[in-house]
Amino acid sequence: MGDFKTLKDAWDWRVEQTPDKIFIIYQDQNFTYQQVDNLASQTAYLLEKSGLQAGDIIGLQFEVDFENILYLIASIKLDLVINPLNPHFDTTEIQNLVCRFKPFAIVTQKAVRGRDTIYYDDLENYDSLFVGDLRLFIRKTRNQVLPKIEPNEDNPALILNTSGTTGAPKGVVLSNKNILSSELAFNDAFEITESDMIAMPSGFYHAIGFHHGLISTILAGSSMVIMRHYHVEVLAQILATHPVTFVDSVPTVIYDILFKIENLGKLRQLISGGDKLKSNLLEKAKQRNLPVYNCYGLTEAVPFSYTPKKYFLDSNYRATAVTPMKGIKIRLLDDRHHEITKPNIKGNIEVAGPVIFKEYLLNPEKTKASFDGEWFITGDFGHYNDDGLLEIDGRNSDKIIRGGENISAKAVEAKVSLCPQIKEVAVIGLPDVRLGQRIGAFIVLNNGNVTFSKQQLIDFLTNEKVDKKLWPEKLYILPELPKTANGKIKKYILKEKAKEVAV
Repeated sequence: MGDFKTLKDAWDWRVEQTPDKIFIIYQDQNFTYQQVDNLASQTAYLLEKSGLQAGDIIGLQFEVDFENILYLIASIKLDLVINPLNPHFDTTEIQNLVCRFKPFAIVTQKAVRGRDTIYYDDLENYDSLFVGDLRLFIRKTRNQVLPKIEPNEDNPALILNTSGTTGAPKGVVLSNKNILSSELAFNDAFEITESDMIAMPSGFYHAIGFHHGLISTILAGSSMVIMRHYHVEVLAQILATHPVTFVDSVPTVIYDILFKIENLGKLRQLISGGDKLKSNLLEKAKQRNLPVYNCYGLTEAVPFSYTPKKYFLDSNYRATAVTPMKGIKIRLLDDRHHEITKPNIKGNIEVAGPVIFKEYLLNPEKTKASFDGEWFITGDFGHYNDDGLLEIDGRNSDKIIRGGENISAKAVEAKVSLCPQIKEVAVIGLPDVRLGQRIGAFIVLNNGNVTFSKQQLIDFLTNEKVDKKLWPEKLYILPELPKTANGKIKKYILKEKAKEVAV
């Protein structure tokens, strides 16, 4: 492996090593590392002519397509700080990010599914131009959010947006060292080499896509098949057509592969992040003789643990326990801040090592509160099993994990409470075989004598342009919400009420 300190160094080294190796397959077209480098250089020229300099923040709001790859590589070549924007962000989320992070440039793509969040908007403080089906926004005056320093391993390279309990995205700043350490460890753990090919159903706006898709592939010199929109039928065709050896995605996609795709082609392993693997997935993986491994982490620590292959196979496809990635330390603490070393005692998980993020952008208070010395406080609970490996027990937060995506219950509650017919609302995650959890909303109406349906709520949220990811999937109408003496909602009671029939 080459001696590189930055993502740019890694990319340049890869192109020099294997220029003619296939890097990207998109819509049955093959592109080598050298071809992508040549095309990305043209994109980089456009960005430079627009005024972008090393260290500038660039927001990229794309579908998963070849043009997305070119802008990502061009940004890497220019040592820009990439802020991938989820194409499913609603207008409020985008405006919040733009106002706080003040990216020097934003590139947004005309969406074929009508998700043109900012494509047709005129952003305050930005000039814009159209380049094909892209719109490029350039800030009128440079606002130095990040300090200008010479490119090195500790410089910010990526800002990933992660939802908090308030629903406002946080900017997780990751350095070159964070990302490279992560993916060198990832490739080592899962034995990813130049002979591998990954099918990538996930977007590059989160760690699975950017880290385990793009950067892992570059470091290994392997190949990646991308699809603009995830459909199980499209993925099935890819597996039947191309020699894909592994897929890394959320449990929902893993479920589809195991239960809905007959021809698995050359697949040798599945890697799942975002939520703990359920027993039905593990049993199906055993039936199909296709290992599926947990790869557990957070946006702030990508990843910090994984299920070892030998341990998984020795467990007869039952293991979900994880061990630290190379270079990572894990500790469990009880409520008194004493370290737990014995098995089967639940504690708070803290991690340390080179993959741990630098900071939350422009939020030093939150950054400071997230660390205990060198240790990052994950907000996860876990316990050691009898073999000394870590079992993840869940999150110490008010989040719903739906299809591997963290959804803030508070964000859903805030949107639903805007409906004039609704007096109070409480939202919880309801168990689901395929998605892990679905969104359940318990409401109290202003007028209990009128009828109200889930469709009425959906119509209201649609008119308010609330993104579909925040729509309740099951609705329960109650005369009142169960509360403690100090007014806190007893959500454990709502979990019991969820067994009743929803409207």
